Amino acid sequence: MIANILIIDDELVVCKSCEKIFLRAGHNVKFSTSGKQALALLENEKFDIVFCDLKMLDMGGLEVLQTIKQKYPDIIVIMITGYATIASAVETMRSGAFDFLPKPFTPNEIMAVLERALERKKLMQTITDELKYEPSYGFEGLIGKSEKMLEVYKLIQKVAPTDCTVLIIGESGTGKDLTAKAIHENSKRKNEKFFAIDISTLSSTLLESELFGHKKGAFTGAVSDKQGIFEVADQGTIFLDEIGNLSLEVQSRLLRILQFKEFMPVGSTTVKKADVRLIFATNQNLKKLVVEGKFREDLYYRLNVFPIKLPPLRERKEDIPELVTYFLKKYCSSINKSIPIITPDALEILTNYHWPGNVRELEHTIERLSILVEGNEIKPIHISTALFKSDIQIGSVIPKTTEELKQIKKQIREASIQELEKMFVIEALKRNDWNVTKAARDVNMQRSNFQALMRKYRIKRI
Repeated sequence: MIANILIIDDELVVCKSCEKIFLRAGHNVKFSTSGKQALALLENEKFDIVFCDLKMLDMGGLEVLQTIKQKYPDIIVIMITGYATIASAVETMRSGAFDFLPKPFTPNEIMAVLERALERKKLMQTITDELKYEPSYGFEGLIGKSEKMLEVYKLIQKVAPTDCTVLIIGESGTGKDLTAKAIHENSKRKNEKFFAIDISTLSSTLLESELFGHKKGAFTGAVSDKQGIFEVADQGTIFLDEIGNLSLEVQSRLLRILQFKEFMPVGSTTVKKADVRLIFATNQNLKKLVVEGKFREDLYYRLNVFPIKLPPLRERKEDIPELVTYFLKKYCSSINKSIPIITPDALEILTNYHWPGNVRELEHTIERLSILVEGNEIKPIHISTALFKSDIQIGSVIPKTTEELKQIKKQIREASIQELEKMFVIEALKRNDWNVTKAARDVNMQRSNFQALMRKYRIKRI
C-alpha cells in the first residue's frame, strides 16, 4: 500500500531524515516544522498517516493530535517523543494516537511502526467498505447469506404470493416479526394493513377484545362499541406472535376464523366476516403442548400448513460480521457518531459467543457499544463489558493503577461467571424438556439449589 504521509516536527533534521526513509520505500511524503502549518496543510490535502512530535514550540503535539482526531478521524497518528516524555506519550495514546516512537530511532524502527500503521489502515478500509455495503440477500431487514438463511428466503418467496397460513418457528430474537413482515410485503396484500400482536403481553380478556372487538357493556369498562383488529385489518395481514400462550377459549374463536373467516365481537350475537391472512409464530413446541392438553390439536394442524423454521444465531455464525457492521452503521448514524472499527480479536469474540438472545441480543449489544465506546476502535475489553453488562465505564477501561486493574479484572470475572452460571442452568433445563427435577439430577445438584439459581437469574419454566 502506497501511503500519503505527513511528518510534523520542529526539528528540520528529523523531518528530512523521515522523508528520506519513506520516499525510499515508495511512499508520498510531506513535512512541516510547525503544528499550526501542518493543520492548515491537512485542510487542503489528504493524508493517511501522520508522524507528529509531542514537544514543539508553537503548538503542542497533544493539541495537534486532538484536532486531527476530531476533524480527520480516519487519519492514523503516531507520536514521536524523547525518552524523558515516554509517560506522556502513553497518555497521548489514550487520546487516540495509534503508537509512539521514542527518539532517537533507526530507519528499521520507524519502518516497523509504519508497517503496523499500514496494516491498521487496511483493516479500517475493509471495515469501512463493509459498512458501505448494502446487504444483497434478505427481505425487509432480514440479513445474512448463510445457507440456512438463504433457505428461509426461498420459503418466503414461495409462500408470500399465496394466502396460505404460515407458522414461523424460532427462538426469541431470531427475527420472527421481520419474517412475518417480509411475507406481507411480498404478498398481494402488501398495500393493505399489517398488524402484529404479541399474545404474551395481553391478558385473555383484553386479547379477545383487541382481536374481535366488543359491544358496549360487554364487560366492566366497555363504555362503547369497539372494532377489533380482525375487522380493521380486513383484506390485510395479521401476525400473532407467541401463539403457544393463547388460552383454550381464544383458540376456539381463532379456529372459527381460520375455518369460516367469521367471528363475533365480545358481547355480541352478530356474526361478522373478515378476509385476512394469518401468520403465526412460536418459540415453543406446539406438538408437546397438544399432548399436554394446552393447545387444541385441530388448531395446531390448521396453523402448521406451511412452517418456516428460523435458525438461531449460533447456527449461522458466518452471518455475524455482516450483522455487526450493519448494526454499527445503523446506530452510529442515528447519533451522528463516527463509526469505530472492530479489531479482529473483538470480532472473533462476537462470532464465537453463543448468543442466547440471538439477533436481538446482538443488536442491543452493538447499540450499547455504539453509544459507550469512545475513540475509533472497539477492542475485546469493550465486547466483554457490553456482553456481561458490568459496571465498567467503557470509555475509561484502561486502568491507571494496579488497584484499578485488579478491580476491573474482578468485575469482568464476576460478570463472566454469572453469564456462564445462567447458561449452565438454561442448557440443563433444555436438555430435560424444562423439567426442574430431571435437570437438577442431570447436573448432580440438589433441586432446591437448582431452583435458587433459577430464581437468581429469573429463569422461568416454559
